[in-house]
Amino acid sequence: MAIKDLLVAYDGNENSNAAVRFAVQMGAKYKASITGMHVYRLEKYESHVRRWIPDEVMKNLRDAEATVEQSIEDAFKAEIKATKFKGKVSWIAREGRPDVMLPRYARYFDMLIAGQFRQVDQTGGGSLSAEELLLRSGKPIITVPESYESQPFKEQAAVAWDGSRSAARALTDAMQILETKMRLDVIRLISSEEDEAKRVLPEHDLIAHLKAHGINANLVQLKSGAGAAGKTILDYCTETKPDVLVMGAYGRGRFGTLLFGSTAQYVLKNMTVPVLMSH
Repeated sequence: MAIKDLLVAYDGNENSNAAVRFAVQMGAKYKASITGMHVYRLEKYESHVRRWIPDEVMKNLRDAEATVEQSIEDAFKAEIKATKFKGKVSWIAREGRPDVMLPRYARYFDMLIAGQFRQVDQTGGGSLSAEELLLRSGKPIITVPESYESQPFKEQAAVAWDGSRSAARALTDAMQILETKMRLDVIRLISSEEDEAKRVLPEHDLIAHLKAHGINANLVQLKSGAGAAGKTILDYCTETKPDVLVMGAYGRGRFGTLLFGSTAQYVLKNMTVPVLMSH
């Protein structure tokens, strides 16, 4: 399935501007439309407080909120205009909880693109994070590092592969991108010689699977110590600079519950390239 429409989470800060820049490159390559979305919360006043606020003052407060919202839309359109993007551009502004509304709308797009989350955003009620968006949207999400600058795609990608269900899901959701790349590095972390001996065959099977899809896939095995998986992956990406890194986000806890993996958390916090995850 071709990529035809992209949703960008936008709130006017530099992180979301980075997301716009990456979305424009995606939109230009795949001839996809770009829709910016901002979710806001109107200030709520308890009834015993509201009755003491004159109607004219309340109108001024609402007008000020509308002005802020308009400035965010204007910033999005200005960022798009600066890129000279020629595709279709739309804007959505909705009142509500960001952790509910963004995932709900993301289900109607091919993927959601968001700026890097430096901390959990709890503005407007609820908590907005990459984890929340992944869990609730059911769509792949590309998170873009705040330092991202537009540059021609190298047409190279990387996938962090550990054979897990989570990695397989991310790989499948990314195929529409990976099939258009000239090269794909399949990163497999090896913690011991015994582990390496056990893992070679599954990775070669994966390479054959990817080559059947016309993807020039190469197995890259890297030594990694305990607790250093995220750093090892990012060090490799810093060296090779792929257009996007694809990886799974979840593992299983002691009692079978889904946990947002420590490797995923490290990568999202310290990312140097856009990262595609799905759930």
